[in-house]
Amino acid sequence: MKKKYLFIVLIVIGGIVGFAGVQYLPTAEQEIMSKELDSIASRRDLRRSFFDKREILVVYGAKDTALQKQYKNILHELSLVEVSRSWRSVKVNFKSVDEVTHEVLNNSIVYLVGTIADNPLIKEYIGNTPFKILPLKIKLGAKVVPNNNSVLGVCFYPSPKNPKIPFAILTGTDAQEVFSLFAEKIENRGQSFYRQNLEYEVYESKERLVMGDFNANWGIDESTFFNFAQGSRVLLDTDDVKFVDHQKAVQEADVAKWQVLISTSKAEIINFVGGKNVPKITYNFYTCTEEKGLMTGNTDHATFDTVTNSVHTIVNNIYADNNIGRDNALLLHHLIGKSNKNIMTLGLPIYFTKTWQMKGYKYWAARLVESENTFTVAELLNNSFLEMESSLIRDCMAGVFTDFLIDTWGKETYLNRYHKLSLTQQEVRTLEAKWQGYLAELPKAHPKKETVKKKMPYLKGFNFAHEGYSIYNGYGSKKATESLLKQMNMGSNAMAIVPYTGINDINTPTPLHFSDNAGSENDDAVVHAVSMASDMGMYTLLKPQIYVGGSWPGGIDMPTNAQWDKFHDYYYRWIRHYAFLAEIHEMDALCIGVEFTKATLSQPHAWRQMIKKTRALYSGQLTYAANWGDEFEKIDFWDDLDFIGLNSYYPLSKKDNPTDEEMSLRFDTVKTKIKKVYDRFKKPIVFTEIGFRSVATPWKNPHAEADDTINEEAQRRSYEIIFKGIENEPWCQGILWWKFPSYLEYRGEHNNAFTPNNKLAEETVRHRFSQH
Repeated sequence: MKKKYLFIVLIVIGGIVGFAGVQYLPTAEQEIMSKELDSIASRRDLRRSFFDKREILVVYGAKDTALQKQYKNILHELSLVEVSRSWRSVKVNFKSVDEVTHEVLNNSIVYLVGTIADNPLIKEYIGNTPFKILPLKIKLGAKVVPNNNSVLGVCFYPSPKNPKIPFAILTGTDAQEVFSLFAEKIENRGQSFYRQNLEYEVYESKERLVMGDFNANWGIDESTFFNFAQGSRVLLDTDDVKFVDHQKAVQEADVAKWQVLISTSKAEIINFVGGKNVPKITYNFYTCTEEKGLMTGNTDHATFDTVTNSVHTIVNNIYADNNIGRDNALLLHHLIGKSNKNIMTLGLPIYFTKTWQMKGYKYWAARLVESENTFTVAELLNNSFLEMESSLIRDCMAGVFTDFLIDTWGKETYLNRYHKLSLTQQEVRTLEAKWQGYLAELPKAHPKKETVKKKMPYLKGFNFAHEGYSIYNGYGSKKATESLLKQMNMGSNAMAIVPYTGINDINTPTPLHFSDNAGSENDDAVVHAVSMASDMGMYTLLKPQIYVGGSWPGGIDMPTNAQWDKFHDYYYRWIRHYAFLAEIHEMDALCIGVEFTKATLSQPHAWRQMIKKTRALYSGQLTYAANWGDEFEKIDFWDDLDFIGLNSYYPLSKKDNPTDEEMSLRFDTVKTKIKKVYDRFKKPIVFTEIGFRSVATPWKNPHAEADDTINEEAQRRSYEIIFKGIENEPWCQGILWWKFPSYLEYRGEHNNAFTPNNKLAEETVRHRFSQH
């Protein structure tokens, strides 16, 4: 990567921080900020203001007339885009700095862009921030970075015009560099151009190098300052490629191996498609999900960037001998470009990738064939259909479909039809018959490798909650690893990891979204956390869940059988993604659903069918997490699963001050219900969820939202009742408490959340887990 310019982008949305060299700042700067911003709005206040308005006024400044026109053109196009239902979508208005009035500024969420010299409003707005742009340097609180044509931005920071409204800035000393970065944000994110994973970031040639968070007083957070400016080195620089190593991801001794792998693949691709005019490609190697995410804004295993002509990939034990073809995709972008059919654009790079997901795309496609999880030709050629599907299954199908087309048509016909493929209905029918024949042979040519199911121990652990929706405190972070280590030291031998999707309408079937944002519980973050837990000897349960706005999964109720069928179709397409992910990465167990009370009791056949198809795809143990009460007690498909999952929030008492004996007797009645299910199905039962908040009376309604009280002793007593109650029960195969956070600082020192972390109940867990 070129290292000519230094960029700093400060945007607060969804703050992220992470790896590499924490440097602490003195407190003097914090005290100044605290006094200047005393009694000012919190982050939550600013977010509420933002989402209430969902409208941004971009105020640009440029003295150069050509640059003025460029700003106006891209902003005009953006302003015409209608606001969608996505929470990231906003209405964009724009004015030049010469046009805007103080009255408008007082009531608008403003995004200021341009140099300080070209946009005088920026100097006014930046005054109360902890940042200063000087001729030779930029100050970030007490820290200093060189000013080499630098750019500074601030977002979701209290406006000096109206402190209850946030503002954003993108500015610097070089007008063209500021515009280029701004234009790239719009090109990549559209109406979400304002979004950033970090609260402040330092870029060098569009590469993040320094980043961190604000504290509660809007100063620099001393504990989250990260500097990647050091630790990067060029390992190879030729006419064709450049290797940039970050934080010693690749050893110098391995450079020759990487060079051979890349040159061999390149030669094969060029021989197939023709052409030689490929620009020099820069390969960036990172040690982990967090590091790559912080530096690039993307936590995927591997990505490519056509603007900088670079490939970014994580190199560690998790992804050993695993190439997903992103380097080939960049090469083919230059050699052949895009097809009008996404499946062909996606498939050709994978066709040349021998170790796709370690065992190869043909091996994994064979598993999809065996489990009846393939796509038809019509589906594969439907770009809209593919957009709703699992990227993991889609990419596997893309690779094998490309192999099929080349085998069926031959290389020359394939290449001639690549850019503008159009088939008649008869051609699709003819191709479909051949496609099905091709698929049928895959399991024979690529038989499933025998695996032995890991014996499930008596589970002692937690639901590992992705509480930090930022790269530095989510599943893929070092903080998450620290949290897992603490759980292990408390005696945990198991963890349930909980990626979410969400819906808002409980009566209308809709496709389910796959988590893919850098700060979310995306696949690579999940894989990273599971790998860390496995290395610690933990049994891993993948437990995907649905967040239902204004309700819960048990509230989902479709009006007709046809809508139920559609709902289960959408749901299965979502859950099979995680079954495939769990199979590829050898996770120990999969929970096929959580608390779908009406769906499971009214549509048991649909769930039996989903279990059957999932079991054909996934080799590990299967369970379902039923809600306490009727669902758990009346489900009739428990015999299709390996163990029974109970999300137990049965009340232990209706009293404000019950004795331990009274609560124990109440839990005995709960155990009678549990044993009845066990006696019928003879399957081990695991508390896939059970928990109590640290409030005054957590035993009354354990699943309820917290009140204003904080009472650690009441939580500890509830934990103790459960631990005593399940001792030596033959039906009980373990307990996964709800919940333990992905970062240990979650909710601060005093809170009434479910977590026992740093509370009296923590010692209870440690004592009890060490006994069993």
